[in-house]
Amino acid sequence: MQKPAPSIQSLERPVSFIRVFHLRILLSISLIAINFPGFAQKTYPSGSSASVPSPDDRGLRIAFLTDIHVSPGAVSEPNLENIVAEINTGDYDFAVVTGDLTNTGLDTELVTVHRILSQLKIPLHIVPGNHETNWSESACQTFPRLWGNDRFFFISGNYLFIGFDTGPFLKMGDGHVKEEDVQWIEQTLSQTATQGRTVISLAHYPLGDGLDNWYEVTDILKKYNTRLVLCGHGHRLSLHNFDGLPGLMGRAALIGSSDIPGYNILTLRNDSACLYEKRLHQPIGAPFIAFSLSDPSPVTDHRPSMPRPDSSINIAYPPAVIPFRLNDTASIFTGVLPVDKHTIIYGNSRGQVISLDPLTHKVRWRNQYPGSIYCTPVYGKGIVAFSTVDGYLHGVDAGTGKEKWNLPTGQPGISEGLVKDDALYIGTGSHFYKLHITDGRLLWKNTNPEGQLQARPVLSPDGDNVIFGAWDRRLYCLDAATGQLKWQWDNGKQQKLYSPGNVVPAIADGKVFIVAPDRYMTAIDRTTGKTLWRNNSRHVRESMGISADGRQVYAKLMNDTIIAVSTTSDSFHLNWEANAAFGYEHNPCPIIESNGVVYAGTKNGVFVATDAATGRILLEHRAGNSSINGITADREGNIWISLIEGSIMEFVPPARTAAH
Repeated sequence: MQKPAPSIQSLERPVSFIRVFHLRILLSISLIAINFPGFAQKTYPSGSSASVPSPDDRGLRIAFLTDIHVSPGAVSEPNLENIVAEINTGDYDFAVVTGDLTNTGLDTELVTVHRILSQLKIPLHIVPGNHETNWSESACQTFPRLWGNDRFFFISGNYLFIGFDTGPFLKMGDGHVKEEDVQWIEQTLSQTATQGRTVISLAHYPLGDGLDNWYEVTDILKKYNTRLVLCGHGHRLSLHNFDGLPGLMGRAALIGSSDIPGYNILTLRNDSACLYEKRLHQPIGAPFIAFSLSDPSPVTDHRPSMPRPDSSINIAYPPAVIPFRLNDTASIFTGVLPVDKHTIIYGNSRGQVISLDPLTHKVRWRNQYPGSIYCTPVYGKGIVAFSTVDGYLHGVDAGTGKEKWNLPTGQPGISEGLVKDDALYIGTGSHFYKLHITDGRLLWKNTNPEGQLQARPVLSPDGDNVIFGAWDRRLYCLDAATGQLKWQWDNGKQQKLYSPGNVVPAIADGKVFIVAPDRYMTAIDRTTGKTLWRNNSRHVRESMGISADGRQVYAKLMNDTIIAVSTTSDSFHLNWEANAAFGYEHNPCPIIESNGVVYAGTKNGVFVATDAATGRILLEHRAGNSSINGITADREGNIWISLIEGSIMEFVPPARTAAH
């Protein structure tokens, strides 16, 4: 396996790895560290509720894989093949994989992993990791197509195993268990976790730092005799306390370039759990940890759990005025489209596009589509337009929801569009379209991009150019009238995860401004596409916006700070910076300015308002504990936000005299 790409080190921060062996554990090793014979080899589909054949009282022996990170043609491919071959010669009852099968979520990577894992002669149960969900070119559709589901539960003897997806979903941010999956965990355990049965939970993310709604999950797990949590993400063996639940993080298939490939072995017998590191073709050594499931104190003691979300920031400022709140039963990945005072429109993770009246809280219409909705709807000429992951562009009547037109594209759509006059500009998959907004008539189509299109495009002030980024390292400028390529720009790096794929560019003073995961702010000549300057003195990421007068661009840094940079200077010139103390940050939510106030949102639900002229902080409000998807101003100047946890809120702008 190759080393993880440098661009994702900020997400996969180092974890403390401490081998601690309690005296009781050392005494029990001789009783536990034995080879457990398996049972008849039979394959069960991932996501099946069928029980694995009950082993005899000699216990369970489980091959535990995580963080495989396969790229076809790289050393990671034969490494996995060799691991599978060794498992097939071993004495295992079944295998589990806790995510990060791939490097960049490409379908070719997933198909390669599926081909190799299909050679296992024992049952396989598998969940995705952040590399499958964050950069998925199929909008998270290929994984369940190959493995049948992105969650599972099954029963083996007295053990119930439950695995679930932890995201994040097609954008940087903390992991998140979708609201419908939280409900599924509760329902499944309430029906199947009978008395005397021990529950073992599996997911990619640890149930703590990095997973924004970990406490919702642990609250459920603790109700149903959960005694062990298995996870990946950190690449090395480590012990954890997940809100009082003992947690074991498995080693990656390859930890470093000089390391011997390997996996993990988990044995369960009576009330004892034992985890081993297994290096390929090497004998099994002493266990990394062994402990009693009925008394996990050696694992949980002296390892503090994560503190629960703290909303004390909300009393440090004048109370936020919030006329409207909504909590959907599903997660929300889109922003909010306020059409008029009686209509807001959004999409959710159940594939629904919903119009409701915020004054009465009544749903006006609700349309169902396959897959989650990632594209924030846009409005023009009485039509609401959006893309869906099944490969269609849709135009529906804003008042009734009746479909007026649709265009098959053959590629999953996650990108927000832009409406100007009678035209809709929108990307879907790797193609970019200009359509007539009222009837969906195709005006032109551009196929230059080689990567997925995600963020909203922008038009130049004169309307001549449309500019957007793609997950192929490039920024594109097309002729708005013809769709012909005028120029394309890239940062000179080969790593596609550094792409300006999820940033909304800003245009001012003859320049195009972007920020990207390479942590540079860049100014590009709007006419030629040539780089004018690049600066990484401030660690930007993907979150930015532009002032109403076009004289400054705003960016959210990866720690605590929002900055304003001059658009008229010939080099990077900082106008102001505001320390909002929101901590480590990588949410790509675009920044907006409305009526002299700048608004930004964080990965942990903090809504920040600053004075556009001075950077003085006017308001910080914790709206939830998940990523803010988007921020929109309506015609009355009120501000709308949505959060992944399924919340929508309307804010009255703070007084510009209320500084903190």
